Amino acid sequence: MSQNFIEEDPSLSQSAEKKKTGSNFSKKRVLYIISIVVAFVICYFVLGFIFINNSISKGVISPNSIAVLPFKNFSPEDSQWFSDGVSDNILHSLAQMKDLSVISFTSSSTYRDTEKKIPEIAKELRVSYILEGSVTLVEGKIKIIAQLIDSNDNHVWSKEYDESFDNVIDIQKNVAQEVMKQLKITLSPQETVILEKYPTENMEAYNLHLKGRLINGSRDRGDLLKNMELNKQAIALDSTFAEAYAQVAASNLKNAINDANFQLSSNQKYIKEAIDYVDKALEIDPESAKANAVKARIFLGNDWDQCKEYFEKAIALNPNDAESNFWYADYFLKIDNADIKQALQHATIANQLSPFSSVIATKYTWLLILNEKYEEADQYLKEYGFLMTHANRSWLSVFSIAFKNKGWQPAFDWLENQLIEEPKDAGDNYKYLSELYHEIHIDKLKDIEFGKKAFELNGDHFWYYFKNLTENGYFKEAELIMQTDFFKSLSEYNRTKYTWEFYYYKEDYKLAQNLIDEKPELFGYRKLLKTYAQLGDRVKLDSINKIYFVHGEYKYFSKAYVHAILKDRDSMYYYLNKVRYSFRNAFPVTNGSPEFDPYKNDTRYKALLKEFYIPIPGE
Repeated sequence: MSQNFIEEDPSLSQSAEKKKTGSNFSKKRVLYIISIVVAFVICYFVLGFIFINNSISKGVISPNSIAVLPFKNFSPEDSQWFSDGVSDNILHSLAQMKDLSVISFTSSSTYRDTEKKIPEIAKELRVSYILEGSVTLVEGKIKIIAQLIDSNDNHVWSKEYDESFDNVIDIQKNVAQEVMKQLKITLSPQETVILEKYPTENMEAYNLHLKGRLINGSRDRGDLLKNMELNKQAIALDSTFAEAYAQVAASNLKNAINDANFQLSSNQKYIKEAIDYVDKALEIDPESAKANAVKARIFLGNDWDQCKEYFEKAIALNPNDAESNFWYADYFLKIDNADIKQALQHATIANQLSPFSSVIATKYTWLLILNEKYEEADQYLKEYGFLMTHANRSWLSVFSIAFKNKGWQPAFDWLENQLIEEPKDAGDNYKYLSELYHEIHIDKLKDIEFGKKAFELNGDHFWYYFKNLTENGYFKEAELIMQTDFFKSLSEYNRTKYTWEFYYYKEDYKLAQNLIDEKPELFGYRKLLKTYAQLGDRVKLDSINKIYFVHGEYKYFSKAYVHAILKDRDSMYYYLNKVRYSFRNAFPVTNGSPEFDPYKNDTRYKALLKEFYIPIPGE
């Protein structure tokens, strides 16, 4: 720019031109130096971010990684909940620091009563440091002992606090600050504010909030209701307690998702309360990581842009939140243009932060398989398969074998071999074989044969055997079972559910509807949708969708069935695509369902089956 200016201005004298050129050279030099510095700073942060994420994905132990073990309770009364609350709140403060990797309390609490030594725990959790301690609460006085130990069992720092209970929040903050100081991590101004932030000034409210903690992220209805009640009591004492509002919202959301199957009226109540409480939490504190995470999950599958915005903010506020990373992985699987690489990245982070979570381990392995990392998936199943249910572990093995071999016969062979190698699991493995004959080879006789063997060896598989009888048209056999003492001994819910299946697959849709009208509280989202779809009642379908809050793939699977029944091809394929990367994969499941029989010759349907190596009859 300066060079052009000189050329275009002939009135400048030679000396002036020289002076101007020198001046511009100096400016250029300064700008050049600044640009190098800026580029260096950007590269530093970008490469640092890449290094951290690569370290996580490869299982490398970060030098700034820590697990907070449950503090021992030395109080005369049983107040382990309080000791756990102190440990968890120190962890929560540390988790919001971007340069520190913090293992979830769910995973670290598995070492509550362990006799394992610190180096062994550190190795298993893949951390460089362990924070442990004890809490003694007596008559309003509190003693907290905290000590930081490195992975080689060297004591780095320890301190004893002996103060009034009213100072417990200050103690927790001081411990977190000391850990950061010992790890030589410089806090940003924003992080300093986070560590100094008070959740509430009302210690009675704080105590109620601690007492309501969900042990290991429990989803038990009783635990969730207790959590909500105690946090509501805390809010009554302090109407500005944002974290208590966020916790009530989170528990309501879990209850709403739990009730996706069942209990329409409570489903409505829970989701409405979740929205009301999370909005109040964000109004009080827009920087609440928990509130932003809950809001993101409410939007998951309902508003993709808002969902992404809230997840990104929640993770920015608390980069060590395993649950947010887990659900953000789910977001990348469900968006219109699914991104299985991004999904794996966030599932990997979640797995690193919560290495002993069953649901995270399952999702992580599934994403390894989707990303064709079969050796890694198989190795992970060997080392961490114990975390998963037998069903999930077996299905992951089945899918890994089928996808690796680009065909399902090796998976059939593997299950046949499992019957010999693992006779104690024969009931389960007969069920899995039955499912494969139902969904892959579409062999009704084999399906029923193996389903019956599964039930005879394990009564828990009755639901599957009965469903197969009705779905495959064996109504006489199903009717005989319905007259047995075994069937009559089942709960009212199960008897009603199986009777509905009998009518539905027999195509007596009016009788199926009569059951719903008699006991609507026993019927959940999918059964309602399928029944009214078969009756062609679009008005009723629309009203159900408006009042039911259903999360993720369960909703999309259900809608795929509805549009298949209604012959809405484009909508059916839209929802099938939404669940194409779900665990368990959509296409084996729908391939064996009679609702999808009319589409078996569609080019689009065949293309989806081929993508997952499912054989197409006649080809």
